[in-house]
Amino acid sequence: MFRRKKSKQFGEIAVKKGLVSQKDLREALKAQKDYLEKHNLHKKIGAILSEKGMLAQDDIEILLEEQKKETSLMAWFCALFSLNR
Repeated sequence: MFRRKKSKQFGEIAVKKGLVSQKDLREALKAQKDYLEKHNLHKKIGAILSEKGMLAQDDIEILLEEQKKETSLMAWFCALFSLNR
C-alpha cells in the first residue's frame, strides 16, 4: 500500500535550495511560534525570513511556486492511484 507523503513545507524547500540555513530556519520557526503565542495569529515563515533579512521577496515567490508545483503533483499522484488525502 502507498503512503501519502505530505507536501514539503516552505522552509524545507528553502533549505533544500540553499536559500536559508537550517539555523536560520530554526530561528524563524521559533519566532513564528513566539508570535503565535503572543498575538494568537499565525505569521507565515516566508514573511518572518524576509523581515529578518534572510530571504528576498523574489526568492519567496520562487519558493511558493515550487511548493505549489509539488502540492499539485502530489494531488495528481493521489488521484491517479486513488489514494486518500
